[in-house]
Parts: sequence; structure tokens; C-alpha cells
Amino acid sequence: MFVTKPLNYFRLQHNFLPHSPSYNNGFTLIELVIGIVAFSISLSIITSLLLPQAQRSVEPILQVRATELAQSLLNEISAKSFDQHSDRVSGLVRCNEDLNNDGDVVDDPDEKACTAEENFGNEEDDNREDYNDVDDYHNINVSDGEIVNSLGEAFIVNGKNLYQGFSANISVTYTDVNQSGKLITVTVITPTGQSLSFATIRSNF
Repeated sequence: MFVTKPLNYFRLQHNFLPHSPSYNNGFTLIELVIGIVAFSISLSIITSLLLPQAQRSVEPILQVRATELAQSLLNEISAKSFDQHSDRVSGLVRCNEDLNNDGDVVDDPDEKACTAEENFGNEEDDNREDYNDVDDYHNINVSDGEIVNSLGEAFIVNGKNLYQGFSANISVTYTDVNQSGKLITVTVITPTGQSLSFATIRSNF
């Protein structure tokens, strides 16, 4: 015999079926964890790709500033007298110059030997304005606010120091055993850690 059931019975049964929409709302904990892990991996990949690009885009600007700083220092140093014992007034008498052509550069009162390399450094005080010869600049190390021009002024543009985070080192050595020239090397380190070296030779004249 066919038994009929009320319509409400079928509606009640339908609400508890396994595939009911009430069972498909939201995410499970496992799905959330997998999603977070996937997002973290994607973010790390994107970051690793973008950060080097940003760094590379700023490096040319820092290199230009480093070049300008080094050129400024090299020009300043090269304009100084070759040596403490050179005639800085007339420029007619050089150190290590054999005035009487006897093969000895120190047997005449007017003849002066050039400063020994181990004595390079500032013979004056710490005031850079008083540096008067090339090797006075030997072993100078400056950074950040210590980087100034020959007048002691910082490189400020629109209230910002152009060389914040930079550092510079200066070394002076003889080019040969005859002390005929001095090699001036300026090494500038940018805020990103890139080291750039610039050099020039100041001849004994």
C-alpha cells in the first residue's frame, strides 16, 4: 500500500542532507592554513624580485654622487704643494732636486729631500684649511657629517646632507722609488656598501 507523507516531512529531511548549502559556507581551518602559507610564499617571491630592482635603480644616483665627491677631493689635494719641503712660495725649488748637479740632493743648503713615505700625514693641526701639501691628506677617513668641502661646509641641498651614509678614505703613496710623483687614491663607500676608488698622480713640480 502506498503511504503518503506530509510535505513538511520532505522539507525537514532535505535540510539535513549531506550536500545541503548549510554545510558549504566558509573555509575549514586546513584551507585557511594552506591559503596563508601560499600567500606567504608568493609575497616572499615578489619581495625578492622587487627589492633588488629598487636597489639597482638608486645605485646610479649614489655612484654619481660618489664620483663628484671623489673628484672634488682629488682637485683639492692636487692643488696643494707636492711636498712639505718644496718651495711653496715661488715653486722654483722642488724637493729631491739636485741644484748643483753633483748627484746628491741634500749636500746644498737649498736642496731638500722629499718627505719619507712613513712620515706622510698632517704636520699641522687637524684644521683641513691649513693642509698645505699633498701628503697631509694621507689616511684621512670621513663619513656622514664629516664630509665637507675645503671650507669646512657640509654638502647641504634643500636642508638635506647629500652624503648622509657615505664614507671616504684618502691614501697617498709615492709612485716610484725616485719619489717623482705621488699617487692620490680616494675610496668612497656608498650607503649600499658599494666601494668606488678614484686616483690621480701629482707630479713633483
